[in-house]
Amino acid sequence: MADDAAIVDIIKCVALFYKFVVAPKDFIRKEKFRIRLPRSLHKLQKLKELFRLKVTETGLAFSGGGIRSAAFCSGVLRRLLQRNTKIDYLSCVSGGGYTGSAYVDWKYRNKNVDDPKWHQEFFEHMRERSGLMCNWQKPLHGVVDTLIILLLVLFVCVLKPLILWGPYVFPVAYGVDLFFGNLLRAEFRCPDPPTASLPLNNTTSNYTLPVPQGIQQPRCEVETGTKSYYRLVLFSVFAAVFVVFYILAKQLPKYNYWLYLVSTILGLLFGFTFIPYCIQFLFQDTPVWVQLLVLVFSLAVWIFFPVLRRRSSFVVVVYLYSYIVYWRVFKDYIFGVMYSDHLFFRLMFAFGFVLWTAPFLGSLQQRLVYLFNKWRLQRVFYTPQSVGKWGCQGVGVEDLFLASCKCASQTEYKHLGHDESGPLTLGDLGPNMKPQYMSNVVVNEWSLDEDEKQRYELLVMSPTVIERLDRREGQVHSEGRLEPKHVKLCAAMATSAAAVARNMGAYEDSTVGFKQLQVVLGLGMDSFWVSDVESLRRRNCCWEILPFVIEVVRVLPLVTFPLVYFLKGERADDEIWVAIGVLLFFILLGVLTIFSVLRTGHENPGSLERLTRWFAVNVPVVRYMRQLLSVANRGPTPPPILLLSDGGHIENLGILLLLKKRLPKIVVVNGGGKTDDSDWGKDLLHAFSLAREKLHCSFIGLDGRDVIEDIKEEFVNTADGLKPRSYRCKVHYYEKNDILERGRKVGEGEILLLAPRHPNKGIMKQECVTWKEALRNIDVDLEAGKWGTGPQQNAEEVDSLTCCCCDCCHRSCLQCLSPDCLCGAFPRHSKANQFFTPRMFTAYHCEGYNACLEAEAAEFLGARQDVEMASPTEDSNGAQ
Repeated sequence: MADDAAIVDIIKCVALFYKFVVAPKDFIRKEKFRIRLPRSLHKLQKLKELFRLKVTETGLAFSGGGIRSAAFCSGVLRRLLQRNTKIDYLSCVSGGGYTGSAYVDWKYRNKNVDDPKWHQEFFEHMRERSGLMCNWQKPLHGVVDTLIILLLVLFVCVLKPLILWGPYVFPVAYGVDLFFGNLLRAEFRCPDPPTASLPLNNTTSNYTLPVPQGIQQPRCEVETGTKSYYRLVLFSVFAAVFVVFYILAKQLPKYNYWLYLVSTILGLLFGFTFIPYCIQFLFQDTPVWVQLLVLVFSLAVWIFFPVLRRRSSFVVVVYLYSYIVYWRVFKDYIFGVMYSDHLFFRLMFAFGFVLWTAPFLGSLQQRLVYLFNKWRLQRVFYTPQSVGKWGCQGVGVEDLFLASCKCASQTEYKHLGHDESGPLTLGDLGPNMKPQYMSNVVVNEWSLDEDEKQRYELLVMSPTVIERLDRREGQVHSEGRLEPKHVKLCAAMATSAAAVARNMGAYEDSTVGFKQLQVVLGLGMDSFWVSDVESLRRRNCCWEILPFVIEVVRVLPLVTFPLVYFLKGERADDEIWVAIGVLLFFILLGVLTIFSVLRTGHENPGSLERLTRWFAVNVPVVRYMRQLLSVANRGPTPPPILLLSDGGHIENLGILLLLKKRLPKIVVVNGGGKTDDSDWGKDLLHAFSLAREKLHCSFIGLDGRDVIEDIKEEFVNTADGLKPRSYRCKVHYYEKNDILERGRKVGEGEILLLAPRHPNKGIMKQECVTWKEALRNIDVDLEAGKWGTGPQQNAEEVDSLTCCCCDCCHRSCLQCLSPDCLCGAFPRHSKANQFFTPRMFTAYHCEGYNACLEAEAAEFLGARQDVEMASPTEDSNGAQ
């Protein structure tokens, strides 16, 4: 009867609204308008609440934690699938996304129908391939995997930086010598070294043979005079102005990028003049091995000393460049090599050609680690139809060159008559597939307001929408620009798992000292995506060729003008051609640098901003400089390049996206890393704190107690042997921005947290059962040798899981070789342990199943107590 009355009220409310639309003036004249409007809104709210009671949606969150969390979440998923549990939303972070995205990939390939037989194949597939990066189950594979990783690190962190940064050092050295060389060399009086000379091609400097052993090279004497005074003034002015502009950049946020750019240029000039001058005194009669030792020690001080670490990459580059500047300015020995114009100009000319490869090499360096991580993850967990035989189908040209995003979804392949095999996109999953997969990703260097200090936010990627967590009503973020059909499922998963990144979200302050060094070395699994893919897909060929033209023109002066100098016989009076080429090169580089610091993000961008966005997307130098200078996008319009990293860099449980949907039932699976048992409640409390701030939620215990104290007493501070694997609390949802009623409660729900425990510490609520008993009515048979005898484990089994590289090495007697501080012990094995074995996977999988069974999570989400999942012969329509 109450529901019928509510429906009658709603009909009246709709009729009232119809009268307002047809005749608004007559409706406003009525005296009861002021009374009817609030009542009508109240009736609409009653209808909303009535609808929620009849249609209850549920959510499941898989936390971050690498392969350890993936294994634990897989056990929970097995239990929920066994009970045919209704799950509407699946929110995943990092390692939890391994299991979550792989499950929806397998479900899509099995015609969106859950079936126990492919479920068993899916979990067995994950268990056998649990060694993600180094699979030592087969020693030969393990050796090959290890060599690949070592070569990757060598290529990305050593060879690529030398190739990318090396070509710039010779124009820099020549420019410093051109403007300040005479001043730096003044007042030095050096006797001729006792060496023989060999003229080379009429160069102004002679190539001198190495000094014979046993003969000490005379040290240069410094004479005081007017020139030394000018030198002191030069150093002081550069240093003082550098400090002034650096302080102004901190005090004036509106112009901080321009001021920071000026301070950086002045700092470079100070370093390129003062450090070579100091090297002249240090290296006069110093052996080569001492010079190398000083170089290594100096670099180590800047990289590892806490006070200097913040600008370590900046100083390291300046320091290394200063040696070549010293070599050019003072024309002396450096590490046993004597200077000559013949050698210097040919090196500058040759490296000019290397600069033409910079766009390709730079893009590859910045994305190679991410691509390797993505390739390994999808190859391990996804179906062969999605990734192919070698697991490479999810890696395309757009992953190497951002301006080539022309990926097609499976739906588009079908329309074109192609085979359905190939990488899935989020658009392929569709809004009707249950559960709806949601990937938690952090977007960095983007603030919605000019004065907003936080430059990062959680970004949700799902089959229905791609948007920020704090998206405001009426704001347009990705519609018409970046849509689910443009995002590959494997890319969303790998990006959410980018734990090592150059932009770290909430952890930015703790890693800012290494950020620039990471950019220089290319260390990071984070990803860069073009925010307006549709415009790239619509552009014509002329716009595709233009970036290559810009790169050719940018480097052309370093190649053509020195070539004129060589053709004229390398005479000193013809060096003017080299000077013109170097100056033009730096002018063009300066113009591109200006584009890298121009503002973007306005809701209605002007012509200059649109041009800046085009340069940031299509010209790698501009994109690289924006990242190196940490240029943030300020405004509602997304940045031209989305800098994306691990969702755990804000919140590791993945619960915020579910709370934003105000779900009545939420299960959170926490497989994150912990140092001890006291940490198990911290992630949940951190998530609650963010939910209060961003989503206006309120949390209490089941008995009405404060949630902080309730977590401590009921979940954390419990005795060994009585530690629960679950915790439940209530959440109240509030609508804060309602015009008529502020702070109005709009719903409530319950949250169930699941966490692993050691067998000796966790509570035992039921008798141990075998897998045959646990999987009754399921037409599958788990081999005891692979999955253990049952979901419950004993302490001896899990304590034998040492840090060894294969299952045959796991022994309880080897625990001394695997201290807890090295790679952890169950249930806190380090996710950095790349030798994760199938037995380790089995242990966490069983613990996840046991935790779900103990907490009755399936029943919490709505599964009936007396119904197990039907076998295929009983129910062929088991899709959720």
